[in-house]
Amino acid sequence: MKKVCLYLWLSVASWGAALAQSTYPIVPKPAHLVPKNGHFIFPKTLLIAVTSTDPHLRHFAEEFAQTIGLVSGHDTRVFAGNFRVKEGINLVPGKDLKLGHKGYFLDISPQRIVITAEQPQGFAAGIHALKQLMPQAIMGAQRVQGVDWKIPCCYIEDQP
Repeated sequence: MKKVCLYLWLSVASWGAALAQSTYPIVPKPAHLVPKNGHFIFPKTLLIAVTSTDPHLRHFAEEFAQTIGLVSGHDTRVFAGNFRVKEGINLVPGKDLKLGHKGYFLDISPQRIVITAEQPQGFAAGIHALKQLMPQAIMGAQRVQGVDWKIPCCYIEDQP
């Protein structure tokens, strides 16, 4: 009986790990990923706020917005300054986070996505991870019809 229970437990545990891996297909696997309930669903107008005047960060945001707009057909707008959006994507510079130059935090909720990093390389890594959670069409070069533009909610800490 103990062997049967152990076998069932191992089966459920491995199935859960496989399910999480398919829901969060990030390569390489982040150092820390916490699944959360729900999805961030792209609004018709997607706002991306850059809480900095750093030109590198603004450039990342504008490139990302352009890609999203191209493949999804959604209107995307980038704002830079000392504010965040309640619904949309926020790129937030942090200090003394001890993440290293490529480290980032990625927090996805049904209302907003927040990427926090200390360095431009960290924002690039965070955006790359976010793209891997998006529908495959994000990797294309033209608009794709019929795509369900949503991202599974989770919290990620990584130092690639």
